[in-house]
Amino acid sequence: MICCLAVDPEYRQQGVASILLRKALAELDRSREITVSTFRENDEKGIAPRALYKKFGFQEGEMTEEFGYPNQVFVLHP
Repeated sequence: MICCLAVDPEYRQQGVASILLRKALAELDRSREITVSTFRENDEKGIAPRALYKKFGFQEGEMTEEFGYPNQVFVLHP
């Protein structure tokens, strides 16, 4: 599971999130499902992270709530 991937606004749109995600995936056991939770589809804050996860092959999973906020799980299958 990947938890809380975020980039400071000053460094966004420079490929930092892709570098971080690529590094995380290299360290995780790719023979198992990898999950990450992000904002739901209609949440403006979720546009960039959802696109990033889809670019890396993650698929939309179940809806959930974390810290009282609606989210959606994305899953990368082995």
